[in-house]
Amino acid sequence: MLNIEKGQSISLVKPDGTIIQKIIVGLSWDTAEIGQNVDLDLFVIHKQSQKVAFFNDKTAIQGVLLSDDNLTGEGDGVDEFTRLDAAQTDDGDYYICVNIYDANSRNQSFNLVKNAKATIYNDAMNNPLASYPISQDGARNTALIVANVKDNGGKYEFIALGEYILGDINEVAQAIFNK
Repeated sequence: MLNIEKGQSISLVKPDGTIIQKIIVGLSWDTAEIGQNVDLDLFVIHKQSQKVAFFNDKTAIQGVLLSDDNLTGEGDGVDEFTRLDAAQTDDGDYYICVNIYDANSRNQSFNLVKNAKATIYNDAMNNPLASYPISQDGARNTALIVANVKDNGGKYEFIALGEYILGDINEVAQAIFNK
């Protein structure tokens, strides 16, 4: 498995030319040590259609499916994930994002999130392809654009972004639509 950093990209085409058509992007984090849990919410934005798949509408984007919501980060391994299927998704930019649920009223930010990372898997093989740490330099921000998954004619490319935002799901969506 590759360890990637902010700004790096990986093509999801195998060395033999076979296209990895189904991927999972998983999010994991550790429970907070502050007396209250930090609830990270994974969501996906398709820039071209301006659709958002999130915990209340997990299938809003064709070819994208979100897992159930983990409220604490408790347990080992992936806490939340999304599946993308290149045979069903449209060409374009899919942004994998996360925000802290109800961050303002809970007075929470990414400086409280420990050991967060995104992991990309070949869904057909349940095989991890790359891992990307996302809990560095979060400071008082409340949301993060983790990555851009580009669908270029059924071929995916994963680009680690690590762009922190002070805002909620709506403000993240607006920032992406304005790119």
